[in-house]
Amino acid sequence: MVFRHISKDLKERALWLYHNDFIDDDIASLLGVSECSIYHWLANVEQYGSVIPPPNPFQGRPPLLHAEAMNDLVSLSYESPQLFLDEIQEWLAVAHDLSISRSQLHQVIKDCGVTYKLMRRAAAERDEQAREDWRQEHQAQYDASQILWIDETSKDDRTIYRHYGRSVSGERATIPANFVRGDRYSLVAALGRAW
Repeated sequence: MVFRHISKDLKERALWLYHNDFIDDDIASLLGVSECSIYHWLANVEQYGSVIPPPNPFQGRPPLLHAEAMNDLVSLSYESPQLFLDEIQEWLAVAHDLSISRSQLHQVIKDCGVTYKLMRRAAAERDEQAREDWRQEHQAQYDASQILWIDETSKDDRTIYRHYGRSVSGERATIPANFVRGDRYSLVAALGRAW
């Protein structure tokens, strides 16, 4: 017989007839199915509890990267968001013994929810708790007329950092930056409240 889709209710009806002592040949000719199909459905019921077996979890091409490698890629985007694809490719070869093309790696990174965006530099020496303590202390001691805002513009020989990096969607790509200075030229301006 030519392959055709047979509905679940027809398969169940065939098994009902089989369990009620109908002859296999009669069931096959009555419902327009083969006897071999009836035996397959019986095996499915015994093995899976249904005439239709569960879908195969291994459909399609197997993924090139396993779950651990994908989790490590996301972790790598947190630790080193400035890495280029070829550097990530080398890291995968060393850390996970995987060889992958750049285009395939880009697609895997995209599937992990990691995007390419403008990076934000944060001072490596920054202590958020100390900043908050300072803010609370000075808000309690001074009012607006006692505060003078100073802005400094300068040009120095700081290390050039990469401007773009990767991070998970919805989060900033931040790189800790040591602000090493060489020769520095500054211009200072101040703004205060006069009354």
